[in-house]
Amino acid sequence: MPLVCQHDDVSMTTRRNNQRAFDVGSSPERISHNHALLSDRTYSTRETSLTNDVHEERTKNQTSFRCPVENSNNWNFNCKVPCADMPDITNMSEYVQAHINCQIIKPNIELINVKRMATVQVFPEHSECLQTFVMENCHDEEAVPNLVHYIWFSKREMNFYHFLSFLSASRFLKPCLILVHGDRLPFGTYWEYLLTLVPNIMHVQRSPPEDVFGKPLGNIEHKADIGRIQALQKFGGIYIDTDEIILSSLDPVRKYPFTLSRAVDWNLSNGLILAEKNATFLKIWHSEYKTYNKSQWGYHSTIVPYLLSKKYPDLIHVENKTFVRPSWQQLPLLFEKNFNWSENYGIHLYIRFYKFTHDFNDIKYLNTTIGSVARHVLYGSKELCEK
Repeated sequence: MPLVCQHDDVSMTTRRNNQRAFDVGSSPERISHNHALLSDRTYSTRETSLTNDVHEERTKNQTSFRCPVENSNNWNFNCKVPCADMPDITNMSEYVQAHINCQIIKPNIELINVKRMATVQVFPEHSECLQTFVMENCHDEEAVPNLVHYIWFSKREMNFYHFLSFLSASRFLKPCLILVHGDRLPFGTYWEYLLTLVPNIMHVQRSPPEDVFGKPLGNIEHKADIGRIQALQKFGGIYIDTDEIILSSLDPVRKYPFTLSRAVDWNLSNGLILAEKNATFLKIWHSEYKTYNKSQWGYHSTIVPYLLSKKYPDLIHVENKTFVRPSWQQLPLLFEKNFNWSENYGIHLYIRFYKFTHDFNDIKYLNTTIGSVARHVLYGSKELCEK
């Protein structure tokens, strides 16, 4: 059964009253307008593996019987399910992409067909058009707009885990837009693949911040810490780390002006952040960087918000480890065992500590937490796949 691409939040209306020019994001080369929903598009199956096989012990299956129809509460992974193949992009010459029209007073969005390898729409960091579109189209009755942000500084190839993160955000959050803030876009096979599945990714062109309150930022991770705060201050929305996987809708916590989750009892993780535009807690947190010291690895990014949450409890909603459980202190639960993540909104994979590379095929048979999470995103079931 081929995988079906879906996106429910893209408006197809095209307005023609060109009354005023906004700053224009660079657009991809158009082939034709496409006014069909993405759920109408299906693709054939992929036959070849993209990357290397995982170690034999990691792919060993203990049993072979089929899972019952309802097996969501069973975490022993002693049964298997049929898994859909990922779509074949090898012969795809074009795909659907969302494009914001900035040439009218109220920018709107349309779906267009673009040639394969076309770039996504690019906006300058201070684009009035993009900010106007977000304000008028990405806000609903909740405090936090359903708008996703990633930070991508420096030239890096998208790997399998980055791909899972972006795809999970699209499938379980169904965001208005996915904005990639950075000086470069990802590249490589998984990036190409992602663009065929997720139409509403756009690039906010910006350089990494070099200092904060006049203090030079020490490394790319600290620059990304500041970059995510700046993106949320400007737009509001949901910031996601590139190895954070979304497991379910975040709508239940979008009602709070600002949300972080504990990773352990004495810190708050900044790998998944929900914030309304110009959230008060965010302003206070940013101001604490006046005491930034580049020799302190995670102090301002995780310890400071924890201390502020004790001082200003009315300004923040704190989740009890539902964004990051297991923590970095429990890596065997991610890499070697099967953790029950059914109560999580998200999970952090801590890929920098993981030595294996997976792909669409071998992840079907990986009997660990990373395997079950990947199958949940890719194939709609946490269970091991039939061979």
